[in-house]
Amino acid sequence: MLKLLLVFLGLWSVSKTLSLTSMSVVISISILMWLLTSSYTFTCMSYFLVDSLSWFLIILTLWIILLMLVSSSSYFQAGFHSDKFCSVLSMMVVFLVLTFSCYDLLSFYVFFEGSLIPIYMLIVGWGYQPERLQAGIYLFLYTIFASLPLLISLILMVKVNNSFSMALMSMNKLMFTSPLDFWFFFSSVAFLVKLPSFFVHLWLPKAHVEAPVSGSMVLAGVLLKLGCYGLMRIMMFFQGFVYFLSSFFVSLGLVGGLFVGLICLRQIDLKSLIAYSSVSHMGLLLAGLGSWGIWGFSGSLYMCVAHGLCSSGLFFLSGVVFERSGSRSFSINKGMISIMPSSAFWWFMFSIGNLGAPIVLNLIGELSLIGSILGFSLLSGVILMMFSFVGAAYSLFLFSSTQHGNFYSGVHSYGDNLVREHLVLFLHFMPLFFLILEVDFMTY
Repeated sequence: MLKLLLVFLGLWSVSKTLSLTSMSVVISISILMWLLTSSYTFTCMSYFLVDSLSWFLIILTLWIILLMLVSSSSYFQAGFHSDKFCSVLSMMVVFLVLTFSCYDLLSFYVFFEGSLIPIYMLIVGWGYQPERLQAGIYLFLYTIFASLPLLISLILMVKVNNSFSMALMSMNKLMFTSPLDFWFFFSSVAFLVKLPSFFVHLWLPKAHVEAPVSGSMVLAGVLLKLGCYGLMRIMMFFQGFVYFLSSFFVSLGLVGGLFVGLICLRQIDLKSLIAYSSVSHMGLLLAGLGSWGIWGFSGSLYMCVAHGLCSSGLFFLSGVVFERSGSRSFSINKGMISIMPSSAFWWFMFSIGNLGAPIVLNLIGELSLIGSILGFSLLSGVILMMFSFVGAAYSLFLFSSTQHGNFYSGVHSYGDNLVREHLVLFLHFMPLFFLILEVDFMTY
């Protein structure tokens, strides 16, 4: 633990002098090293645990952070505290990579909660409106109050198993001595908030609306995946006892996701609609995990990667529109296909990715999750049909409301997408397209 903190402090001090180019080089080299040295087999060392689940989420983290740097080049051109921005991103990389690869339970808790600090600094420091302070308070209150049951649960796990190691963690010895279903529920509360699931999701739209484009990209692309990662890890500890709460998780995911999908149809703000659609997709993911099947686990991993890239791309597109019009309202940003024709292509591709159409990885994730949920209960098929219909409705509503109609008369001209913006969007969409061709290797 002390060694990891010393490494973090060293990276923090070095990062204050890093520029955009050097940060990009560092992250690119890190991605290359993971690609060359990582295998799909289970490997563990004294401090780190890397399997296929951790490996893909680490790659996703490094990829999204690199795209954040490219999309935030205006901070470096205008000199808007670019050195502090690089420092925050460096701290975020360290916390997220250590969370996804940590082998020690208490260290995992520290880095899991520590990832809250850089996103709070991004929202408060580089947000657009004074309400960003309220969004930061929402973020802190929801996460801190939910993290206390997780800390107590982890301490009890260590006391029972006499070990901090995830690999040695087993709750089988408490089979007849403790209500493990309640223990599992209190252990998963912090992950449900981070996911976020319905009833504890109100912090997410507020944070997205007030965050800068780069903050929304990492929030949707990586930080929501911490909840899924934690649930998948904690379910392995409790094994068959998850079955006692399966009906609750499936019902909460499906019904909550359906309600949030209906809320999406009432939104008038671009980022707010995309944020609520993330909550709806995470509801399907929670239901697939709660069904306690191999399809659910595999589909959750596919969904994490696909949603991270697709949602991050949509938030970047909303940021592109906001830079030109100065507003995220649907009533002002209409008829964009006649003003920014090349941007309409990317809106269409990411919108169909958001609804789970073919040629993107979202399709495989949603099909796997739906198959797992139907295997758990055929009666859930009725809600799944409505869920899929509403998901397609708000995705098409997002595309048609921005691209069609009469554009606002106060707008004289927009500049079409820059080369840098096309590059960022292409790098978002390229993995979505090519990973669907090789989904089999993720399950090894």
